[in-house]
This record gives sequence, structure tokens and C-alpha cells, in this order.
Amino acid sequence: MNQLLNYSKAKLFCYIINICFLFIHIFMVIIFVANSVTPMVKFNIFSIVFYIITMFTIKKRYLRFFVVSTYIEVLIHMNLAVYFTGWNNGFQITLIGMNILMFFAEYVGRSIKGKYIPAMPLCILGMLSYVQSYIMTKKYGISYPLSETTSTALEIIWGLVVFIIGIICLQGFTLLSFHSARLLSNAATKDKLTNLPNRYYIAKNENEYLQKNHWIAIADIDNFKNINDTYGHNYGDYVLQTLSKMMQKSLADTTVCRWGGEEFIIIGQGNDINKAYNTLDIFRKEVSEYDFSDNGQSTKLTITIGLADYKEGISLTEWVNIADKKLYAGKYSGKNKIVI
Repeated sequence: MNQLLNYSKAKLFCYIINICFLFIHIFMVIIFVANSVTPMVKFNIFSIVFYIITMFTIKKRYLRFFVVSTYIEVLIHMNLAVYFTGWNNGFQITLIGMNILMFFAEYVGRSIKGKYIPAMPLCILGMLSYVQSYIMTKKYGISYPLSETTSTALEIIWGLVVFIIGIICLQGFTLLSFHSARLLSNAATKDKLTNLPNRYYIAKNENEYLQKNHWIAIADIDNFKNINDTYGHNYGDYVLQTLSKMMQKSLADTTVCRWGGEEFIIIGQGNDINKAYNTLDIFRKEVSEYDFSDNGQSTKLTITIGLADYKEGISLTEWVNIADKKLYAGKYSGKNKIVI
């Protein structure tokens, strides 16, 4: 499946997050040692060990555990840092970035159809913790006040961290949403078996084809039901796929789509209907001479084609119906022919 996301890419993203957080905590150890905030030095040493261990959980594809445990670690770190050093150092705003990251993680988990944790409960917990940390500092004061220079630097750093997380996640949402929409559009306009455009594609782009210098043809495999009944539906699928590839190769200058069952629509450009007839007749002969062989089963087959040029003011449905009537005229008069 043409997916932008898979487990390997999700693991890589987790590795990048893990390494970034590891280096952030190494930097925090330096900051807290320099300011003699002993409790936070100890906790950050624990955090460094934690992020080393989580490297192995990511390797084992315990991504859900990594996401939840990382959020909890950041939540505890934020609360302790605010409690010991105060509200003015910016530690609390890390939760805003983590909430964005959590929703992105949920989106990725759902996209790869893996195990995921709903972001909302943890984000609500984070919001309540944010408010609680502010109340705690106002009620109990600050045990380890930092210098004004350090506080300013930390505010800038955490602000940048949140901006970076937000930018990356929102850009990710944009790209993934666009990719998903494109996949849905392709799925809606392409036939799954033959990979040809389907009737919805033709209807969607009808204004491109409803023009004076265009012609339309409907090709139908003769006696296709007998092929399915004799050789089985798998062989019938092989015939449809093979014929589709032959059409794409031999009728490369036209639009070929699977109309349904064993019927195909062919739309080409040109005012000379006889030239269109000759092109299609060459292909008809090519099909009749081709040996359709698959898994020890082999058969010859023929196609009948109804061909109609464009008439001013005609609708797509009317145009198709005209070609369809010519097709059935060919069916009832011997098959393996083109009727104009």
C-alpha cells in the first residue's frame, strides 16, 4: 500500500524525539548543577537513564509505552522544576508542546493501524497539572530561585522548543492530510483490479472529453462469462489485467478506463472517425492473435467495439449510450468487430 507512514518511519520519529529529549536533560543537568538545584540534578540524571532505556523500548516497537512514559516524565519534570525554581523560567510551557506532540502521536498511531493512546485524557491531565503547578508556587514559594540571566535563557529555550515541536507537528499534519486526501482521490478514481481509471474518473473530467474533436469507444470482451465459468475467476482477473496493459501500451494516446465488468471505455482525440476506426481495428486484431496464458491455462479471445464521434451539445451519458448501442449491434451481428 502506498503509505506515507509505516512502523519503520514511526520508530524513526520516536528515536529522534528520544535523542532530542536525552540531550535536553543533559543540558538541564548542567544548568541545575551551575545553580545548585540539587533535587533537579538528581531527577535529570534519572531522566537521562530513562531516555537511554527507552531507546530499547522503541527498538522493540513498544511505541505506545514510549509515548505515554515520555509524556509522564515531562509532566513530572515540569512540576518539580516549577515547584523548586518558580513559574518565571518557562518550564510549564513545555506541556503545550507535549500536548501538540501527543495528538500528532495519536494521529500517527491511527494511520499505521497500530496501538495508540488517545491524547485527550493525558492532555487534560497536563492542563490540570499546569494550573496546579502555578498554585503551588504561589502557595509555597520558591526553594531555589535562579538568576535573572538563567531565567531569561530558559524562557527563550523552552519557547523555541515549543515552537519547533508545534511547527514540525503541524507541518506533519498538513503533509499527511494532503497525502491521505490524494490517496482517497486515487482510490475513488482508479479501478483496483486493473489500475485503470474508472467511470467516476471519466465523469469527474467529462468537460475535458466533451469536445468536438473527440471520439469514444466501448470495448467488450466476447464470451467473457464462458471464460470465467471454464477457467475460473482468477484466470478471468488475469485476462482483464493483461488486456488493460495491452490497451495502455497499444492505445497510449487515448484515455482508457474500466467501465465495469468486462467493458472498457476508450476516449481519443481527432476529427477523423475512420482513423480512430483503423487504430482500434489494429488493436482488435492484436487481441485476437494474443495467447492469454496463466498457470498452465491458455485461451484466445476477441473483443467487440462500438465507436461514436462527438456531437455538439451531447451529454456524457448520451454519448456513452450511442457507443453502447453500436457495441451491441456488433455483438448481435457476429462479434469480434468494430461498429461505427
